[in-house]
Amino acid sequence: MSVSRYSPVKKGSVIAAALLAMAVNGACGLYAAADAEPAAAGLTQARAQFAKGQYKEAAAKLELIVKDSPDNAEAHLLLGQSYCKLKNFQKGRDQLRMAIRTGKGSPSAQKANMALLALPRNLTSPKSGAQTRLISSMLGLGRTRGGEAKPTVIDFYAAWCQPCKQLGGALAKAKTDYGDKVAFMTVNVDDPNSQTIMDQYDVSPIPTMVFLSTDGEVVTYSVGYGGVESVNNGIKKILPKVN
Repeated sequence: MSVSRYSPVKKGSVIAAALLAMAVNGACGLYAAADAEPAAAGLTQARAQFAKGQYKEAAAKLELIVKDSPDNAEAHLLLGQSYCKLKNFQKGRDQLRMAIRTGKGSPSAQKANMALLALPRNLTSPKSGAQTRLISSMLGLGRTRGGEAKPTVIDFYAAWCQPCKQLGGALAKAKTDYGDKVAFMTVNVDDPNSQTIMDQYDVSPIPTMVFLSTDGEVVTYSVGYGGVESVNNGIKKILPKVN
């Protein structure tokens, strides 16, 4: 007598398996909803605490939220604002930066950028001086061995940034006036590939322009929209001196 390799499957067991799968999936959905609910509730509580001037309490709650949800731009914004209210501007700046990076043009990102522009300039100024020559060399900017180098203007911008749009006209004119003498480079802060150069030059709000000499040193910079004059003044400082 031969024995079949396949055993018949009872109809009841199929139904039971399907019901078990549905129960498991339903439970997973409930757990996911339970995880999301405290985060949303925590953000609501933090907003209320911030509105009441309870900045220390709001900051403590928001620290937990951004730890669990690092891409929550609104949480980074509120945390940055809370730290600024507590006069901890360094932490405030760092969190506002994160709101811009994670928000990518959202209302939270735009509010964070405006808050950064309002901070003292010593907190928002990019790196400058001789130390930046090494940075430029690592990034392939400035003078290269055996090649002719031009002074360079790097414009850090985003499409959603209104001051950046205002600066665009001034830069367009500068390119017409100095295009053969100066190299112009634009960096979109919403591009993930831009994070390295932003970190290297320590860029905070946008627009930020850095003006590099032919040796790759950041000679001067401009934060915010300063009009055509700010662009021209920066370029004049990096043009090679004519003897």
